[in-house]
Amino acid sequence: MNAYSREPFVQAAEVRSGWAAARWWPLLVVLAVVPLLYPAVPPLTDLPAHMSRIMVQMDDGRSADITRWYGFEWNLIPNLGTDLLAWVIEPLLGLEPTMKAIAMLVVAMQAAGYLLLSRAAHGRVTATALFALPLAYGNPFQYGFLNFTFAVALATLALALWITPRMAARPVLRWFIFGAVACAVWISHLAGWAVLCLLVGCCELAARYEQTGNLRRALPGGFVASSCLLLPQILSLLWPHSPEHLPTQGFFLVAEKLYFLVNVLADRWTAFDNFCAFALFVLIVFTWRSKATALHKGLALGAIVLFGVFWLLPGWIYGSYYADMRMTPTIFALALIAARPRLASRHMAWLALAGLAFFGVRLAGTTLSMAMWDRQLKQELAVLDSLPRGAQLVSFSALPCRTFVLQGRVRDMHIASYALTRRHAFANDQFAMSGGQLLRIHNPAAGAFDRDPSTIEIGESCNDATPLLDSAAKVPAAIPYLWIVWHTPELPVPGWRVLARSGGSVLYQRVR
Repeated sequence: MNAYSREPFVQAAEVRSGWAAARWWPLLVVLAVVPLLYPAVPPLTDLPAHMSRIMVQMDDGRSADITRWYGFEWNLIPNLGTDLLAWVIEPLLGLEPTMKAIAMLVVAMQAAGYLLLSRAAHGRVTATALFALPLAYGNPFQYGFLNFTFAVALATLALALWITPRMAARPVLRWFIFGAVACAVWISHLAGWAVLCLLVGCCELAARYEQTGNLRRALPGGFVASSCLLLPQILSLLWPHSPEHLPTQGFFLVAEKLYFLVNVLADRWTAFDNFCAFALFVLIVFTWRSKATALHKGLALGAIVLFGVFWLLPGWIYGSYYADMRMTPTIFALALIAARPRLASRHMAWLALAGLAFFGVRLAGTTLSMAMWDRQLKQELAVLDSLPRGAQLVSFSALPCRTFVLQGRVRDMHIASYALTRRHAFANDQFAMSGGQLLRIHNPAAGAFDRDPSTIEIGESCNDATPLLDSAAKVPAAIPYLWIVWHTPELPVPGWRVLARSGGSVLYQRVR
C-alpha cells in the first residue's frame, strides 16, 4: 500500500455504490460559469484595473495617448498568471472578451479543482464537495483578484493530482512533474504557490504519518518528497530583485478577520450571503463532529493549518491588500471536501440533493447579481461618450463613511480604468508597485492623484468634513476633467460644472 492509498478512507463497495450523479461532474463545472455569460465584462471589483494594465501591455508603446502616461516592461515576478494568458488570448479575441474568457476559465478551473480533489481523496465526488462549488465565487474572486484566484485554482488541481495513488506510486516522476507545476503556480501568483506548498506539505505529512505512525520519520520524508515545490523560489534568488520595500501591516485585526469569515460569499445581499456562509459553517461543524463521517487526514490538516495561517497573516503583505481574506474560500472548501459522510444510500442521496440545491440557489443569486451590476456599469459608463479622447482626468468613487464594509460589495471601484480602455484618457486607479507590478505610471500633472487608491473617497460628511470635496479642490489645475461615481447623495462640487450625468455617474469640467 502506498502512502496515498484510499483504503483507510474508502471501501471499494462504497465507491461502486456512490452517488451516481457524480459521473456528471463536468456538467457542474459548465454550470458554474453561467453567471458570467451575460455581462459583457465580468463586474469584478479589480478587473477593470487588470484590463487596462493588459491594454498597456498589449499596446507595446504604439499609442501616443497611452505612452505619455504609462509604460510596461516585462520582468519575471510572481504575479503574472492572467497577464501571460492575455498575451496569448487578446490578439485572438480582443480586450474585453479576453477578460471575460479569463474570468470564466478561473471559475471553471476552481470548480473542477474542488470536484477532482474530492474524487482524488475519496474515490468519488462526495455530496459535501457540492457545497464547496459556490466558493469559486468567493470574496477574492468577487474582488477581482484574478492572478491570485487563477493561481489557487491551479494549486487545487495540482493538489488533486498530487494525492492520487497512481502519482504517489511514482515519486521520482512526481518530483520532476511538480517542479514544473510549482513554477507555473509561482509565476501566476506568489500567494497561490504558498497555498500549494502548505497543502501538499500537510497531505504528505499526514499520509506518511498514517503509513509509519512515527512523526520523526514522516517529517523528513515528507519534506524530501515535496522539496520540488521550492524550485521556483530558489531559482528566483538568481533573478535581479527590486530594492523597493513593499509594506506589510495590519496584524491581528480580529474584527476584520471575523468579518471576512462571515462574508466569505459576499456578493450583493448581505443577509442572504451571510446565511449561506453560516450554513456552510454548520455543515462543517456537523460533519467533522459526526461519527458517521470519515475525514481525509491530509485535507483536514490542510484546512486546520490554513485556518491558523489566516489568523497570523497581516491584512497587507508586500503591498498586496487583503492577504488574509484571500484564504477564506479555500479554508471552507478544504473543510467540506475533507469530509466523507458514511450514510445510508437514501440519506446520502438527500445530502447530495441538498448540495445541488445550495449550488443552484447560489448560482441563481450570483447570476442575477452579475446581470444587475452589468446594467449599472453600462449606465455609469455612458458619460464617457462626453469625454474627449486622450483627456487628462481624475476619477473618484464617492463612498459613505463605512467604506470598509461597502468596498467588498461595490463593483465599480475601478470604473476609472474604462476611461483608459475606451477613451485612452488617464485613469488614476492603477496599481504601481516596483517588484509587484510591471506597469509604470508617469503623469506629473496628476500630482498625488496618479494611482490607486486615490480614486477612493468619502462622499459624505464624516467628523465634520467631506473628504471628497477637499480632494476635488486639490486636483491640480492641469487636470480639466473630473469623474465622480456617487454612492452617496450627490453634492455640488465647487470649481467644477456638470458635463454629463448618467445615474450616479457624473462627469465634470473645470470652471475656468
